[in-house]
Amino acid sequence: MKKECLFTERLVLRKVRSEDASAMFSNWANDSEVTKYITWNVHENVELTKQIIGFWLEEEKDPSTIRYMITTKECDEVIGSIDVVGYEDGKPVIGYCLSRKHWNKGYVTEACKALLQYLKECGFKEVLIEAMEENIGSIRVIEKCGFTFIGKITRLQHPTFKPVMVNINKYSLKF
Repeated sequence: MKKECLFTERLVLRKVRSEDASAMFSNWANDSEVTKYITWNVHENVELTKQIIGFWLEEEKDPSTIRYMITTKECDEVIGSIDVVGYEDGKPVIGYCLSRKHWNKGYVTEACKALLQYLKECGFKEVLIEAMEENIGSIRVIEKCGFTFIGKITRLQHPTFKPVMVNINKYSLKF
């Protein structure tokens, strides 16, 4: 059974709510620096963010969907998201993004470790993660979480949303 929330020392990772659209848009979805290294483009308006959240809420009906909004314990405003973006040979592949004003505070590392613990509790034996080779900040998070570099591939950043060839570092963490 999927957990509604995951708790860390400073964070609450909770399920997506429709009312998160405004904070998601203003905190990271409209920021080109945040979206530079991820598979989707900057949101031009909050209506697009509302559509994405609606899609995510529909996806929640699928038991394989694992997605959390990142909030601080101080307030319930969403500052980022972390989720299983897909599965490769049955292994979850995780991804995340965080509001730029919250970078370099250890929040993503903390959130990632909580999600990894949850995936281990779910019975997964291995988790994968990818990062563009230029994304030094994300690579630092990946290393702090104990992942091991397993290879590099060149592919489209996203076939539909960002059809640009990029170099991707792939990492694995075995439990």
